[in-house]
Amino acid sequence: MINDLLKLQEDIYKYECKKWSEYDMYSSRVSFSKIGELYEIVYFGDGYDDNPNDIPQNCDNFAFASLIELLLKNSSKIKSLIFAGPDEGANGTKNWDFTRLINSKVIFENLVHFKVRLTDLGDHNQSVIASGYDENGQIAALASMMPKLEILQVPSAPNEDFFKLKNLNLKKLTIQAGYDTQNFITNLANSDNLKNLLALDYTNIFYDFDIIGTTFEEYKLLFESNFFENCLEKRKVPFHFTLRDDKLTCEQLTKLRQIKNIQFLYINCKGGEYIRA
Repeated sequence: MINDLLKLQEDIYKYECKKWSEYDMYSSRVSFSKIGELYEIVYFGDGYDDNPNDIPQNCDNFAFASLIELLLKNSSKIKSLIFAGPDEGANGTKNWDFTRLINSKVIFENLVHFKVRLTDLGDHNQSVIASGYDENGQIAALASMMPKLEILQVPSAPNEDFFKLKNLNLKKLTIQAGYDTQNFITNLANSDNLKNLLALDYTNIFYDFDIIGTTFEEYKLLFESNFFENCLEKRKVPFHFTLRDDKLTCEQLTKLRQIKNIQFLYINCKGGEYIRA
């Protein structure tokens, strides 16, 4: 597989130089580390896939499509996948579209970590997992292909399909709501498929999209549910919940903490805005 990865690096370099006449800090690239007999692969670049059914050579985003094809051919050798890239996108959105991967229905039997770059508070573009703007179950489809997945980090909230998956092995879950919470916190309160989870890091919608994000009533529903107990029934360590929001008052936070005895970290965060005269 090392030879395949080295060839991919060279192919991407040649393609980027031909397309942009130079290779710079924003150019697409792939790096990797060998972990025993398995690999961690890190991709940097754009995440759109203009034609998931076509060969990479016919796709505008050659690097991303080529990497996905390599992953599909070597699925049993991958332990960790990390996707990142510059703050670039169209109409204020940076898409990560895994349709090509999902359509293959390949199982990544040894994959433990799957991470997609989150949206930074100072970014110009909102990162989302979607072919357009709607997540449409991509995260659930990805998780179903990774039976040993322990750490999942994604910039969009998964829809209800995620909570229909049986016996997820996740230990840490990091979710940004993106453009749509998809009732994530309410669905979490009613879930019973995350019994190995030790830590949850959730970011509510933090840009002013005229969209109502997660409310205090939804958080209260989660704290009053059996979710945390279900996660901890076989453990002696406290559950760790990191909540990134800017809408809750000190009084509301205190009420939540009084409902459930967990490690509860609140980070007040709000997206940036340009100052106009």
